[in-house]
Amino acid sequence: MEQLLDRPEFQSALIPFFLAMLVYSGLKKVTAGAWIWALFAAFLVSAGLINGVTVTPLTGTRKIILLVLGALILAGLAPYLIRQVKLQRAAAPVLTILALLWVFGKVVARMEITAIVLFLAGGVGLVLWLLWTFERIANDDARFHGAGLSLLLGTGLSATAAASALLGQLALSLAAASGGVLLAWVLRGKATGPGRVSASISTLPYVLSTALIGLAAVIFARLPWYALIPLATIPLVTNLVPVKSDSRFFNALVNSLPGLIIALVVSVWVWQTGSSNSSGY
Repeated sequence: MEQLLDRPEFQSALIPFFLAMLVYSGLKKVTAGAWIWALFAAFLVSAGLINGVTVTPLTGTRKIILLVLGALILAGLAPYLIRQVKLQRAAAPVLTILALLWVFGKVVARMEITAIVLFLAGGVGLVLWLLWTFERIANDDARFHGAGLSLLLGTGLSATAAASALLGQLALSLAAASGGVLLAWVLRGKATGPGRVSASISTLPYVLSTALIGLAAVIFARLPWYALIPLATIPLVTNLVPVKSDSRFFNALVNSLPGLIIALVVSVWVWQTGSSNSSGY
């Protein structure tokens, strides 16, 4: 059993997928945020298996894990912690940018001024773009979770191809959990829209995890920065899918396909570039 739990496919695929399905199915009648707690439970278990349960020393990877878990908790508790929707909407980009500075601040401070400006501009631009595009699909479950699944899958596969298996596994575990939520929604779910939560806050887990893992792969795993551009278009492309039917399965399939295609094409391209320098991150 212990040998199975040490295998990457169990840690970052099977376990988060089925755990997210179970948690979502158990909580879907209790709260509209069942998908958030499903992702939280799945990522908590997967991250513990992948990286261990200790938080010391506080490496960049462990900061990312803590921030993703924190984003999920905030998204789940936002209706009770921050009741004003306008304040929720303002908090999302500010918290995400502060998270980027916490993870990458020391590294960025050692860069030349031009590199610092480019990193900050690119990082902030990526966050604001993802928040805006995800917010436009937050009330459509098929589009929202289909885009989240595709974006995290593309980020995970690209990070792995760029020689950071650890970052890749973290993103892939979230992608698997998102896939489990999407399948559970297709089979027996209910609407998971933001409800009393600002769409910006409800999209925070997908946006923050993608931005942190994607930028970490750029800095530490030599992932080409421009690989994030096509990945970042996934929520927008998903929103442009004109088909919408009464079948949940059909909606989930059609709205996931464009993003999955982009994710696979980008990851194959990154792999073919031969970026094989070990990141040690």
